[in-house]
Amino acid sequence: MTEKQIKQIESQLPQGEKIDRMYTAFEGGIRVITKNADGYEIRYNVSFDANGNASIKRY
Repeated sequence: MTEKQIKQIESQLPQGEKIDRMYTAFEGGIRVITKNADGYEIRYNVSFDANGNASIKRY
């Protein structure tokens, strides 16, 4: 992923959540794991549009 795509993902996160790690899932997609202010992990699937813009959906 590019810096631009990472910034797009960060801009879609709820306030207080920070990206902890990212990985390629066994199924072939990209997952983002974040931590909220309380330290809980939240997982998101990443999808890309035709222009390469990233969007996230809670897993």
